[in-house]
Amino acid sequence: MSNSQQANNALANLVNHLTTAIVLINARMEIVALNLAAEDLFRASHNQMHLEPISNLLFLDPVLKKQLQHSSRQHQSFTSRDTQVQQSNGRMLWVDLSVSAVDEQGSLALEIQPLERVKKLSQEARRSTQQQTSTNLVRNLAHEIKNPLGGIRGAAQLLQRELDPSLHEFTDIIISEADRLRDLVDRLVGPQRQAQKQYYNVHQVLDKIDQLLRAEADGQVQVIRNYDPSLPELLIDANQITQVLLNIGRNALQALLEHDIRQGQIVLKTRAIRRFTIGNTCHRLVCCISIIDNGLGIPADLVENIFFPLVTHRAKGTGLGLSIAQSLIQQHQGLIECNSQKGQTCFNVYLPMENNP
Repeated sequence: MSNSQQANNALANLVNHLTTAIVLINARMEIVALNLAAEDLFRASHNQMHLEPISNLLFLDPVLKKQLQHSSRQHQSFTSRDTQVQQSNGRMLWVDLSVSAVDEQGSLALEIQPLERVKKLSQEARRSTQQQTSTNLVRNLAHEIKNPLGGIRGAAQLLQRELDPSLHEFTDIIISEADRLRDLVDRLVGPQRQAQKQYYNVHQVLDKIDQLLRAEADGQVQVIRNYDPSLPELLIDANQITQVLLNIGRNALQALLEHDIRQGQIVLKTRAIRRFTIGNTCHRLVCCISIIDNGLGIPADLVENIFFPLVTHRAKGTGLGLSIAQSLIQQHQGLIECNSQKGQTCFNVYLPMENNP
């Protein structure tokens, strides 16, 4: 292999590892190549789109189309910020589009950065900071509450020894309520045990969730499994992941039952996703575990704060389960996201797969 071929292969390999979508087109506005990020973004392969008109991949408005043609003829580069383009399936995307002249034949490289992803990363970073601040505040508050609770309980026990047995029911109430508040504070503080990870089949965890939800639903809600059988074993704490998924699944079940949803369904779904960013890390592969229900949905003003302590949309909810679930998933360097609208609420749990066989 010549030095030139080696250099071209190295360049192609580098472009394929970029997280930004790159589309190469010729002077006739035909697609010459897509990198892997572009294939993921447009759900189309290089072989499918080779020498197809760019309009088969993206619908461009007349102004942007003229800009591309002018750039090809004049060998000029340009950048279009906050540009709306339409995918071939009709979905509209807001993107930053950078166009660079590649050669004297009029070829262009289109660098497409979806703003939805940037916005999502910004929201994730802000949510993580807010949640950490909230967690620290709650833990400090919990510490201040537990000290006087211990004193109240101890005083009630001492008082009980001095009182007539006929009055013990009142001191018993004080002791039991103090214990209840202590347990609530412990739950507010969240999990203290570090994850004990080992390789485990996540579908075994979901099968257990499936059995428990079916038993609690008693035939009133249908539970559907939609697994990706190609997923490898994951390096996880199976007990913690069970706690997370069971909490989300029970929330979905209770929401369906409380609102008496006819033909209620919960879908347990797994998929592998390529090049997914969690925090500041872009992972080559992540496992996405989705729990989807067809209930009334979560109000829009609550979705952004649903993982904070004491935030809940259910009448009988405590607002602690999802906060604890997010903390457990963060111990796995993962992420939980919620998308909700009327008729569908989807919780996605993302777990990195780099350390898996």
